[in-house]
Amino acid sequence: MLDSWKEKDERNIHDDLMRVTLEIVAQCLFGAEVTDVAERVGKAMEVVTERFILNASLAVMFPFDIPVRFARREWRAIRELNGIIGSIIRKRRSSNQPREDLLDMVLRVRDADGNPMSDAQLRDEVMTLFLAGHETTAIALSWACYLIAQNPVIEAKLAEELQAVLGGRVSVPEDLPRLRYTEMVIKEAMRLYPAVWGIGRRALQDCELGGYRVPAGSNIFILQWCTQHDSRFFPDPERFDPERWREDPVRSGKIPRFAYFPFGGGPRVCVGASFAMMEATLLLAMIQQRFHLEIVAGHPIELFASVTLRPKYGIRVIPQRR
Repeated sequence: MLDSWKEKDERNIHDDLMRVTLEIVAQCLFGAEVTDVAERVGKAMEVVTERFILNASLAVMFPFDIPVRFARREWRAIRELNGIIGSIIRKRRSSNQPREDLLDMVLRVRDADGNPMSDAQLRDEVMTLFLAGHETTAIALSWACYLIAQNPVIEAKLAEELQAVLGGRVSVPEDLPRLRYTEMVIKEAMRLYPAVWGIGRRALQDCELGGYRVPAGSNIFILQWCTQHDSRFFPDPERFDPERWREDPVRSGKIPRFAYFPFGGGPRVCVGASFAMMEATLLLAMIQQRFHLEIVAGHPIELFASVTLRPKYGIRVIPQRR
């Protein structure tokens, strides 16, 4: 990806990162090449997420299949994604070559009665990992690059660490313990712009939360966006300050355990959290090691809150070699 960037050639870095993280998750988790379908996946996801809030609201009020006739584009996009995922699964099943990747593990898993996953469950599990496993990382990196470009002092500190640790070579996983400031930048970017900005839960029984009665069946939304911008936990909350993460603020007692939760928490915490942090830190190191990114003047940067918190019009930059 970086080899394709030409100096002073304007580009949408969000689109680039969506493609490269899709290829990474496909190869790492499923041993699949998806370069030829990356554009199709991107377009289908845009359609599916465009009216997500509206469709989710309709699904709360009506049986899920009622809005289908009012959302034909969405269902065509879902069929497209199902076809891509189905192709990956079929190719693996027809191959007799064992691979020690996640898809092999999912295909081999059995329940207590010795039954494998149904085709529908297998497709849904793979779909979740395939889509959520790349989009959220791309969004976190997009906002990180945007914030770095606006803060030259932070960019200089980051470049200093990358030179000291890497000395011009490509970063590898063994470098992660020494890329502390790079990781701090990622964590702070995810505080300000959490890729997942809200998490829904449903009360299984009557309960009380913070003095509020919650009847069984109620839908509850926990908003990272609100909590992670709360001045009670993060002084001057709108300021991009990676130094907040110099020491773990939860372990030190500075903030409550779930004042910061970009990956959720509890039994349903994001299964790919460690993978995502490793990937994002290494990718940010590679990008910032080679390029200074200048935000294109006049390009609108606007939040689009759907399933995730995307930049509505992308983030257009002009790369300049370091």
